[in-house]
Amino acid sequence: MSKTKLIGKAIVSLVESKATCPECERQILFDEIEDKWIKQDKHYIQIKCKCSRFIGITTTFKGDFVAYSLKKQ
Repeated sequence: MSKTKLIGKAIVSLVESKATCPECERQILFDEIEDKWIKQDKHYIQIKCKCSRFIGITTTFKGDFVAYSLKKQ
């Protein structure tokens, strides 16, 4: 859900950032990712979804979160 506001002559768009688990399709909200994301010095994090699978989360150049499967080695 996004909201668009006009501030002076500029347009600002606010978007709720979330990632989708590639295994169970559950929406992982920013609140669940935020603490771990702030502490990382890398451009990705690894979390365990509620479906008991480990997934990686990174961002696009626009700042949107993208989740991807992590394969066992």
